[in-house]
Amino acid sequence: MKKMILAAATAVLTPMIASADVTIKFPDGKADSIYTIEHMLITDMVRSRAEGLMPKVDTLKSVAGIIKFEIDPAGPSRYMIQTPTGRRGVDFFASPGENLAVIITSENPGDYIVTGSPLMDGVTDLSKKSKVILEKYRTAAQANPRDEAAMQAAQNEYTALFKDYVAANPTNPASMYALLNLEGEDFMAGLASVDPSLKNSALYPMVESQKAYVEKSMAAEKKMEEMQSGSYVAPDFTLKNLEGKDVKLSDFRGKWVILDFWGSWCGWCIKGFPKLKDAYEQYKPELEIIGVDCNEPEANWRKGVEKYKLPWVNVYNPEGTTLLADYAVQGFPTKVIVNPEGKIANITVGEDPAFFDTLAKLINEK
Repeated sequence: MKKMILAAATAVLTPMIASADVTIKFPDGKADSIYTIEHMLITDMVRSRAEGLMPKVDTLKSVAGIIKFEIDPAGPSRYMIQTPTGRRGVDFFASPGENLAVIITSENPGDYIVTGSPLMDGVTDLSKKSKVILEKYRTAAQANPRDEAAMQAAQNEYTALFKDYVAANPTNPASMYALLNLEGEDFMAGLASVDPSLKNSALYPMVESQKAYVEKSMAAEKKMEEMQSGSYVAPDFTLKNLEGKDVKLSDFRGKWVILDFWGSWCGWCIKGFPKLKDAYEQYKPELEIIGVDCNEPEANWRKGVEKYKLPWVNVYNPEGTTLLADYAVQGFPTKVIVNPEGKIANITVGEDPAFFDTLAKLINEK
């Protein structure tokens, strides 16, 4: 592999090392500074959430605008460099035996390229192209009103970028990075099309982990479709309310019910409360809302209900229940409309204004 070497410079790193596998060049005229660099083995990244593993942290000083350091010999790793101002400006993957050049042209906003391996050459190219597409999406999303058509076009362009890369580069390790940016059927089809040799590539453990997640998500989506067939009886449950009394879903037969799966940690859940309150006032007593708090301590739930003055029935879903799986909940907020016969009429994931149009149509048609 071609060895990438920038201008010679001394490096400060404890312990002192004689050779460098990664050379980082900061913008011209950049004064010597202290940088924090984190890294974690990719195999540990896959395990970190379940096992609480943390990245290793080193402090390095740039000399004449250059830093050099060795790649962890234990295996492929992800490296993240934090600037003196606290911004995490550089993010790349490196494996033992590689010689990478990181050229930073701007720290704020962050702009850099990483070269020296097929993986990072491809990642750099994809990152540059996807950055342009994401800017289109942000511009459309921030328009007033939001340009939904432009947002969807940008989303389609983003997906096509990574799908096309995988199709054109079935043996390139960067196709593993491209797969990590795909979802559902696009991910599964792309994974099936790449060369088996990529199972030995640096990012394959992350791709394998994502495969398990995608399979689970696709199964949940299929179940969600079945649940909205119009004949699926909403799974019954019993949970405690603020007073510690049992609340049972089946006790509300004869009314329309919205199950609002939320948490005080969920910003989009909170943003949706004003419109949900308006709907509650408009349709009660024909409608009841049951707020089902998830994934947080009970004390946080109680504070959240009080802070946001939630006027409906509020219950707490403790750890260990099967409720989220029963309703195929994959994201928050998730709102489930249950009709007076106790059957699921609609499931909406995310904060979507169309939910209230659907609610009005269902109630008015009945």
